[in-house]
Amino acid sequence: MILPPSYLILSSIDRTLITSRNALTRQRSTRHLALWSISGITLLWLLYYSHIWFLVNIQSPAPGVSICFYESGVYSTFMSYSTMTITGFLPPLILAIFGILTIRNFRQIRVHPTLNESNTNGPLSSKDRQLAIMLLFEILIFIIFSLIGSILFVYTQRISNESKTIEQRALDFFLLDFGLNLVFIQASTSCYSNLIVSKSFRQNIQKPIWKIIPDHCRQKLVNHWPNMTSNSLNKTATAGTVQMRTQLAHT
Repeated sequence: MILPPSYLILSSIDRTLITSRNALTRQRSTRHLALWSISGITLLWLLYYSHIWFLVNIQSPAPGVSICFYESGVYSTFMSYSTMTITGFLPPLILAIFGILTIRNFRQIRVHPTLNESNTNGPLSSKDRQLAIMLLFEILIFIIFSLIGSILFVYTQRISNESKTIEQRALDFFLLDFGLNLVFIQASTSCYSNLIVSKSFRQNIQKPIWKIIPDHCRQKLVNHWPNMTSNSLNKTATAGTVQMRTQLAHT
């Protein structure tokens, strides 16, 4: 689960660059830089975790079930704390920094708009603004879920496994599973958070959904909501519905 946070960090850096008042800073946000950054960070983590191929044991407690275990000792402790640091603490910290910088850029654009043509190549587009807001909301969700999971992990490591009672081990297993579920929940909230935050995203989602609705269902929807086709969300997606309503009006 290291690549998604890394890509989110790259996105936050890109939004910080694109919202800057300085034209030279905005020009650094290019497709070429994005491709090289994604390729570089992917290769970096592949090399960093390459030792797992040699120092992880695979056991099969039941037919068709395989579980990977780190070698006990120093390596297991190193992997536990390095994973917690790399995936639990560093990404929220870095995302918080670039999120604050992006918010500061928004405030500077709003309070002190750039009038000198030498420092700007045009105002921030509505699309870039929407993407930045969506990313900030996603960063907030990631920080909350990651910090909760990291705190739970630290809490479960407060006592060595040899000194824990059966009740303490059961509680720690429950907390670890709960923290792991938070990671999976956070990875599945992007679409829902974008639907809540961005009106443009909702429009782009509604258009293809409206296109695949059968004609008889469209007719029922049009009869139930007469003003549906006047909504700007469906200008391109409801051409067939507009024609159908016209035919219904003459019948």
